[in-house]
Amino acid sequence: MLISRLLCLLAAAIATAVTASQRPTNLDSAMQDIRNLSADEMRGRETGTDDAAKAREYIAKRFAQANLTQQPYLQPFVYEMGFSQRQGVNVVGHRQGCAYPDHFIVVTAHYDHLGKHKGAIYNGADDNASGVAGLLYLAMQTKTQCPAYSMVFVATDAEELGLYGAKAYVDKPSVPMDQVVLNINLDMISRGERGGKLYVAGTRKQPLLQQLPTLRASEIKLIAAHDKRQTMRGQNQSVDWPNASDHAPFRKAGIPYLYFGVDVHPQYHTPEDDWSRISPDYFSQALQWIDASLAYVQTLSPEQWQSMRQPK
Repeated sequence: MLISRLLCLLAAAIATAVTASQRPTNLDSAMQDIRNLSADEMRGRETGTDDAAKAREYIAKRFAQANLTQQPYLQPFVYEMGFSQRQGVNVVGHRQGCAYPDHFIVVTAHYDHLGKHKGAIYNGADDNASGVAGLLYLAMQTKTQCPAYSMVFVATDAEELGLYGAKAYVDKPSVPMDQVVLNINLDMISRGERGGKLYVAGTRKQPLLQQLPTLRASEIKLIAAHDKRQTMRGQNQSVDWPNASDHAPFRKAGIPYLYFGVDVHPQYHTPEDDWSRISPDYFSQALQWIDASLAYVQTLSPEQWQSMRQPK
């Protein structure tokens, strides 16, 4: 058992050194996933619409291509808004790990967006077709590189309305929550206009997570930040980063998290958040940062993860 664990950790370490030119297929597919999910035909993927169902069908098909288990992948849930009950649907797939199969890393990214209003389609390419494309990229990576930890991939619904999909998963998880060691949340990861930065939150109180790897050949910078409420530079608004996206329910459950994302940009929540504004080079390098970070966190033992859990 010890030898098999060491081999898995060695494979994960080797994976961090693989360059984009050596594995272009998944990177190209990730960009195509953004285009498909943010196409006008998806009409903004608003929760509770036929367009959201189209997005779910697309994600489930990609899960099947990645050979994820837990079919039919759909997790319906009910949430309350005002005096009414509404329904959302998460898409959930599993991959069994090689070294620690009974411990889990949960990767989340919300697929819903704002839909169509006053004739304009809010395509949500960066927010958050990019995160879902990143989730699918990681799922495809684990198809050929067995992860040390078992992986759960959750494309959440109704995030824009109040993180309801993530809340529903934490309330009724597909795996025991006391065996979940980490949540990796991807939300807006494809645009780095402000200095080529990719932010990662969740490391501030976790020394072990402050040792994420360095990709020397990368032109973008991985910055540990967004761990508190922050007033956005040049804008009249603040963002409560610890509660800004789907990592919040996991954080409140005491589970360590890594939240990857960019700053709020001028096209955020506008019809101009379109795939044509995305930088393929930036997005490709962001995915490699996230992939390398995933490899690093799998070198930590379940005991080390247990020491990082916070009281609820």
